[in-house]
Amino acid sequence: MVSTRQTIEISKPQHPVNDSYRAVEREEVLEVAFRDFVQMALTAGWNEPEVALTLADIADDYVMALAGRVAEK
Repeated sequence: MVSTRQTIEISKPQHPVNDSYRAVEREEVLEVAFRDFVQMALTAGWNEPEVALTLADIADDYVMALAGRVAEK
C-alpha cells in the first residue's frame, strides 16, 4: 500500500459546549472535512458507492463502540 498522507484541516470549536450555535458550527466544520475526505477517496480510485457504504459501516461501528463505553460508566 502506498500512502500519500494528505491533511484535512479541522478547526477547533469557537463556541462553548452549552452554546446553541456550537451544533451548527460542528456540522459546518465536519461537513467540509467529510467532503474533502470523500473527494480524496474518489481521487484515489475508490468508487462512490464503496466509499459511502464503508463510511456508513465505520460510523456505525464507532457509534456502537461509543454506546458501549457510555453504558460502562
